[in-house]
Amino acid sequence: MKNRLLSLLVLLTVLPASMIAADLVNALQVLTKDNAIHQFLLKDKPQVKFEGTNLVITSEKATASFALSDVIRFTYQPTDPSGINEMRADGEPAVNYSEDGTVTISQLPANATATVYTMDGRTVQQLKAHHAGTYRLSFSGLPSGVYLVKAGNTTYKITKR
Repeated sequence: MKNRLLSLLVLLTVLPASMIAADLVNALQVLTKDNAIHQFLLKDKPQVKFEGTNLVITSEKATASFALSDVIRFTYQPTDPSGINEMRADGEPAVNYSEDGTVTISQLPANATATVYTMDGRTVQQLKAHHAGTYRLSFSGLPSGVYLVKAGNTTYKITKR
């Protein structure tokens, strides 16, 4: 426990304060069957079109096409523009938070552990993957605040409002 607390304190001294208190901005998010979330910031003026059996999104910065059969949903969600959740090494689990209070951890290897910490270092949830895949944690019982989710070798910041 002391090692975890020490690691957390070191992490907090490394993270810039702006990342911890980042303001959320609105984005168009496309969730596909492979549990990938594709994001288009509204400030980049994304345009949504349906062309045949595809969903096509064009913005000032990118154009993407998705087969409608691969799209689970597309919604407008507040998101952290710092991109901290997108900074991960290949093969590392991806962590995404949905405003409904669900944290989705994808690409979690078998026997890996995912842990949720409060900002003062307390463990509030933990799961062990019995097999490789995608797991979901509910934040619905947790109070609003900033949490750290450690999955694999990467730690993610989640802000529950």
